[in-house]
Amino acid sequence: MNQSITRKRGYRMKVKALVFVLILCFSYSILVNAETTTTDLFTDSDTLPSGYFVLYTRTISQSSTTVRVTVTSSDTVDVVICGGGDFEEWNDGGPEPSWHAYSSNITSTTITEILSSGSYDFVIINFGLSTVSYTISAIQSYDVSGGSDLEPGDWIYGLIGLGVIAIIIGAVVFRRRRRQQMQTEPVYYQQQLYQTYQPQRTYEPQQTYQTAEQPPPVFSQTSQGLKVCPNCGFNEDLDAKFCTSCGSKL
Repeated sequence: MNQSITRKRGYRMKVKALVFVLILCFSYSILVNAETTTTDLFTDSDTLPSGYFVLYTRTISQSSTTVRVTVTSSDTVDVVICGGGDFEEWNDGGPEPSWHAYSSNITSTTITEILSSGSYDFVIINFGLSTVSYTISAIQSYDVSGGSDLEPGDWIYGLIGLGVIAIIIGAVVFRRRRRQQMQTEPVYYQQQLYQTYQPQRTYEPQQTYQTAEQPPPVFSQTSQGLKVCPNCGFNEDLDAKFCTSCGSKL
């Protein structure tokens, strides 16, 4: 049961890793083959009297074009971006245009907008009381590849490069998950029983040895009035001091 669950988890992880690698490869190929072009839309420097505005109408030819407008002036001005022709119509009493950008009371600013293809008005307005000097520049950046100029070699190299990166990332993630799994899973140890060897020893009671004392010599007296020599057993007279046979003292 546990082995089948482990196999299913491993299979799901492999499928997810494969899908992740394919998505990364596709994204990398698109990014590698994207060709971004940046061009100047317009640049101008001039003076602007009080109560007047200056308008620049430009056409954007590519969709999803990033337009960056930078303005510096000697005094505060307003900078706006709206649809082509909408500002003059509004100045003549028409409806208010849909502003793509509107910055008021600035002396230095950079406006970045993503615009689709079409005509646009870039306007500087002087609501102040004196004439101002200004400088304006606008650049546009867009992708000219559009996915149509992709060559087979670009796709192959892109897939190989991103595949290697994905394999390395997958290996690192797999090792990290494996370590976490090993840390969370309980570890079971088989208990080993050890028997302590104790030799059986037989203790014998100690025997007490006592040295037998020699009994004192027994002197026996014969009926004839003699005494016996304790050394050689010769019979001597009662008044004898030494044995006449061995010379021992009686």
